[in-house]
Amino acid sequence: MGCAKGHGVIEALLSNPSLATEYSDEQWDQAIRLGRSANLLARLCQLLADKDLLKEVPQKAYHHLVSASLQAQKQRTQVQWEVKLLAKELHNIGVQPILLKGGAYIYANKPAGQGRTLTDIDVLVRKEELLKVERQLKTVGWYSEKSDDYDQHYYREWTHEIPPLIHYKRQTVLDIHHNIFPVLRFRVDIERLIDQVCFDADGVGTLHLYDMIIHSATHLFFEGEFENGLRDLSDMDLLFRELHPDDWQKLKHRAQELQLARPLFYALRYCRHCLSSPIPDDIWAASDTGAPNALQLRVADILFTRVLIPHHSLVKKPGHRLAKYMLYWRGHLLKMPLTVLGPHLLRKLMRSISVGRD
Repeated sequence: MGCAKGHGVIEALLSNPSLATEYSDEQWDQAIRLGRSANLLARLCQLLADKDLLKEVPQKAYHHLVSASLQAQKQRTQVQWEVKLLAKELHNIGVQPILLKGGAYIYANKPAGQGRTLTDIDVLVRKEELLKVERQLKTVGWYSEKSDDYDQHYYREWTHEIPPLIHYKRQTVLDIHHNIFPVLRFRVDIERLIDQVCFDADGVGTLHLYDMIIHSATHLFFEGEFENGLRDLSDMDLLFRELHPDDWQKLKHRAQELQLARPLFYALRYCRHCLSSPIPDDIWAASDTGAPNALQLRVADILFTRVLIPHHSLVKKPGHRLAKYMLYWRGHLLKMPLTVLGPHLLRKLMRSISVGRD
């Protein structure tokens, strides 16, 4: 099982940017196509710039990389400004926002934030703060497009967030979470995460590095959405590279404490195989890694190696569509029991039929 061997050019560059000196024009053409498909062009540009390798890139590919980087830099400035505004508004009601995923990487100036793009800003607050946070934001120009009563009920009762909020003028999208995973199947003790949060002088919080990794792994391997799967895997690869030798066991123990050892195991496994992440061998030797049994692992390898790639015809493997659907339904089953999932899916089906008739 080796991702990099099966579909090579973009993963190889992400793990070893020095290969830029060896790529042919055809390989660069593929890398640009795949990097754009995976939302990784700006990150690739940053990795090459860090190694002073942009001068080795053919001119046509260079222009694509720099263009993507400029767009990411513009968004980076917008995210940092938006977070400052958000913190100021929530400070008025005594709430300190905690950034998650891409917004956190950018704001905290993490390597995973360099060249990172996003479609929304994810924020964590305590569940008891949700109502006043939502009310406050709506008074300063944020609104929800989810006006249907069922959609509102679905988000508020069955997920770990309220419906997305959009600013009427800036069109920024904000996802307000009260947990890192839907609480129907199992409940992550959010207070354990908040206890380790670091807040800056503006009252903006970011998760501890261990928890950033565990949250990213949980989101990728339990949610069932893989449109940005390789980008999310690259996020974790860069976060892993921040760890010191004595951090690895602490990270594993933290995942066990949060009862999220399984998604961390998958993150370690596929980062190592797909992006050559420098993960110590002894992490695999212990019996408490969160690994599934041999049959489950074989199935996981078949499925995940077909979705943790750019979603582009150049690299899609046979069975890609089936793997994507199977993992999508697996994600739903992890998030809610059949007694809730069945009626929910039936309602979505009836709604799609109704829209089709209209």
